Amino acid sequence: MSAPTVSETRRYGAPALDKGLDILEHLSREMAPLSQLEIARALERTPSEIYRMLMCLEERGYVMREAGSGKFRLTLRLYELSHRQNSTTLLRKAARLPMEMLAEEVGQACHLSVIHGPNLLVLMERMPSCQVCLAVGEGSRIPVLRTTSGKLLLANWSEAARTAFLGQLEDFTAMPQAGRGELLRALAALEDADHHHSPSSLTEGVTDLSVRVGVPGSDVAGALVISYLSGTRSGEKNVPRYLKALQARAAEINRDLGIAR
Repeated sequence: MSAPTVSETRRYGAPALDKGLDILEHLSREMAPLSQLEIARALERTPSEIYRMLMCLEERGYVMREAGSGKFRLTLRLYELSHRQNSTTLLRKAARLPMEMLAEEVGQACHLSVIHGPNLLVLMERMPSCQVCLAVGEGSRIPVLRTTSGKLLLANWSEAARTAFLGQLEDFTAMPQAGRGELLRALAALEDADHHHSPSSLTEGVTDLSVRVGVPGSDVAGALVISYLSGTRSGEKNVPRYLKALQARAAEINRDLGIAR
């Protein structure tokens, strides 16, 4: 028996909405404006099928036609809508319950961090009940290059954005050339990684296990972290369990944010 198609597994269908979303998603992947015929061919539809949808999207301000060529491109309307929601509020709201559950599940404190200027900002922390554990204070600001989470987040920025950021970061520009090269190689090794496990460069005897949440390189991007005492049998033995729990809770946060994985 063949696998069910997407249309068979969906509970409700909205063909017109599908067409509109297909157009927006396709235009978002293209660098140059496209004609009605080019869009239709890419979506395997006829030009007449997408004509009314393009007119509607244009009237609502989601696409516009370039003067002269008449080709279509996206406007900043979607960007405007997304930025009506405060990214910090969205992350905190999505992370609160998963983090509380994570702390109780693993018996360790966990925190959520984001890049804020030259620092990593601890946006939220959750502690387990009746446990002695390491804690990182909510609101703490730590130089981004000295953190496991900061390196993980930076590695998943676009190369252009990362280069521009590092070029303005005193901690990076003040490094000797060999140090800069070593850091760039470390970041390259973390590209597309969903987690990073490394000894803390801030506190001796502590190891950080960090997992990405949100959209890499965007305002809605952070790292969910457990910090534990390294060099102990129980700490190292529990790493696979910690990582599995972190990834599961990160997936919950992403679902709450509406991010498909």
